[in-house]
Amino acid sequence: TQLLHEAGHVIIAIKDGINIGLPTIVPGFQFGLSGAITPIKSSPKNIKSLFDFAIAGPILGLIASLALLYTGLEMTVFMDAAAQAQLPSVPVEILRSSSLGGGIIDFLLGDGALDSPDPASTMIKLHPYAIAGFGGLVLNALSLLPVGNTDGGRISVAFFGRSFSRVVQSTAIFILVIAGLFGADQANILLCYAI
Repeated sequence: TQLLHEAGHVIIAIKDGINIGLPTIVPGFQFGLSGAITPIKSSPKNIKSLFDFAIAGPILGLIASLALLYTGLEMTVFMDAAAQAQLPSVPVEILRSSSLGGGIIDFLLGDGALDSPDPASTMIKLHPYAIAGFGGLVLNALSLLPVGNTDGGRISVAFFGRSFSRVVQSTAIFILVIAGLFGADQANILLCYAI
């Protein structure tokens, strides 16, 4: 999904004549990868071009992630019990960290798959495609947060201008840290992203 995400940026860069560098991989604690930041070496010709460049990657990445998640969940559901026993396990706590991803998983697996009194220790077996799709979904959503030179940060600049986008970005970082420290984010994904 990250390759398609970056391809979205490249397509718009070529279309609008934006000179870009190679993406810088951003490591992460939960998924091993928190995404990538593609440096812009020449200014986009206008605000619309900056917005298109920033949004193209997450849109393609989200579409690919949803397709992988759905395919993996379908494969999980229709496997026999012996094959399911060989699948990797994922903590329910991580799956609950995304409303969209968790909702899709809960709907397709049925029977309240994510309803657990102890989400930290309860594990669900999922096909690797589903795990990759879920991870891509979370990472592409995180890239839309208005922080720094991420896609969300660039969208913030396109909407609010450079001066006010700093206020928006500072507020977003403050909210991420508060959510991470005071329990709104039990998997600490937002806190790790803010740091």
